[in-house]
Amino acid sequence: MKPSCLSLPALLAIHLSLCLSSGALAQTSQRQPALSGQQVTQMLSQVEAIFTEQKLVGLQAAVYDGQQVHELNLGFADVEHAVPVSSDTRFEIASITKAFTGLAQLLLAESGELELDRPVQYYVPEFPVSPEGVLTTRQLAGATGGIRHYQSERDVSFYATHYDSVIDALELFRDDALVAAPGSRVHYSSYGFNLMAAVIERASGTPFTDVVQTSILTPMGLLDTGFTDVRIPMPNRSRHYTFIDLYSRDVLPALQVLPTLDHSYNMGGGNMYSTASDLVKFGQQLIAPGVLSDELRGELAATHFTSGGQPSMFSDGWVMIGLQSQPRFLMAGGSYPGTMSLLLVFPELQVVAAMLTNTWGKDGPDVMDRLIMGWTEPELLGTR
Repeated sequence: MKPSCLSLPALLAIHLSLCLSSGALAQTSQRQPALSGQQVTQMLSQVEAIFTEQKLVGLQAAVYDGQQVHELNLGFADVEHAVPVSSDTRFEIASITKAFTGLAQLLLAESGELELDRPVQYYVPEFPVSPEGVLTTRQLAGATGGIRHYQSERDVSFYATHYDSVIDALELFRDDALVAAPGSRVHYSSYGFNLMAAVIERASGTPFTDVVQTSILTPMGLLDTGFTDVRIPMPNRSRHYTFIDLYSRDVLPALQVLPTLDHSYNMGGGNMYSTASDLVKFGQQLIAPGVLSDELRGELAATHFTSGGQPSMFSDGWVMIGLQSQPRFLMAGGSYPGTMSLLLVFPELQVVAAMLTNTWGKDGPDVMDRLIMGWTEPELLGTR
């Protein structure tokens, strides 16, 4: 059963249905919420303020307060046809995809199918050994593998090309020089996660998307989460809009509809869809006792280091800067034209919050920093 969607004032007085998928999570129904109704309302009010100020077309948000899930749906999934955003609207989640890819490789490592410190060529011989050195899946997970990020390749033909497999998509960067010797420097890279997806596929002997489906989405009950294929009709798909030009990044005088962009080149790094409530359910199960092993949950929050001892701010698809804050949090977020996404997980509080939108407003992805700061403000999240 999906959680109810209520107006902001109603959140002060009415408890919503708990969105759970396993017996281990059902135990949380006996726990007192970590956040009061007023705190939840403040969090959702911050989202609504950004929605209004940035003139976003559609938006979903969900907050798990330690006991219940509260949802907020605003605007339109398709403004031309006046289709409102609902709890079922599916938004693209961009780089939050990396958190699913990162978890998939950890699950394979835990089962013994994948050795994280083996050279990637052990699994993907098509990927050449670089003169800069041999890289491993563990280095990809910590953003120290030396794989480049995007340069100037994202043009009209780039977004119109479909790749049938993660192996085929390696052609975009496999022959490029590394930006640094493997392990020597932290460098964020979506292509690094696409190489990780290829390793996962070969190590498991199963298509990468099937691995994520069978090891994460199905057992966690994430019925509204999956991989986008823009060639195939999908129920409840949101359209995309922007106030910023796709290529020049100039601010536009009026809202524009974005053309269909094929992100199959980025299957491991940013080609999934979801809902805010599904993302919150995902976050819940990462921290709920008995869902993942203690060792695996520890690995998710473990700092990766360069060969010189510099800590990486990235681990298995998560941004780690919040682990130095109080309260501590893990963050996954994403942005590409017409999409912004955010997922915050507070392990000690047992609180999870997510936001998805189908629009780049006038400030583009920069507005995400404001929401992150607002949602992680210690005064706001102080327990009752």
